Amino acid sequence: MKKDEAADWLILFLIILPLSIGTYQRNNVWNNGLELWKDCVNKSSQKERAHHNLGFAYFELGDWDEAEKEFEDALRLNPHYSLSMYNLGLVFYKRGLMDQAIRYYKEAIENDSNFSDCFYNLGLAYYQKGLYKEAIEAYEKLLEAKPDYENAYVNKGLAYEGLKKWDRAIQSFHEELKYRPDSGYAHLYLGESYEVIKNYPMALVHYRKALSFPNLPDAEKIRKEVSSIESGQKQKKKKRIDGKD
Repeated sequence: MKKDEAADWLILFLIILPLSIGTYQRNNVWNNGLELWKDCVNKSSQKERAHHNLGFAYFELGDWDEAEKEFEDALRLNPHYSLSMYNLGLVFYKRGLMDQAIRYYKEAIENDSNFSDCFYNLGLAYYQKGLYKEAIEAYEKLLEAKPDYENAYVNKGLAYEGLKKWDRAIQSFHEELKYRPDSGYAHLYLGESYEVIKNYPMALVHYRKALSFPNLPDAEKIRKEVSSIESGQKQKKKKRIDGKD
């Protein structure tokens, strides 16, 4: 795989990963849905929690405009409501507006120093802007508070890949596997990193392990990559044998 192709593949999987596992604080939202929280807001328009939960209901429906409005109403009623700051960050992240997302994530953290989950999505936003060092710093702060936070080491490793620090990336992916040996993504990215540094035997080990997990995105492309590496290794071995003859 050429380096530019590897970069495109990395970006593809990075997008799939965070959007499928991003952590959204639900704040004990009831299961009755949108109409319940509309009714709560109508009856208790001065309660920030009602606006926040209505905003979250809109968020889960993908209605970013209405979600933003309700989160802002919650903050108008309580300017220190960290959860609404955080969820406003999620709204802007979903819209692709990373500067605004970063602003609200940082405000949530400044308002509540124990809001460690926020560092996860702050790291994602920094990554999307190409601010890999800042992304790594965010994940390190998260891991200080929660060393076993799911996929934090994976995304930290991806940020190291962005800096082309392959050894540090590999180390991060292995750290994820210490906590979650069943992480197909950690194996996938290890395969990619080992391939970039031309350690093809280790690349094959981890690509094959990644393929053993069900529902891995674009598995067929990975299989083709494995076949390509295997073919290259066979040709290399044949040349060595022919050279001895």
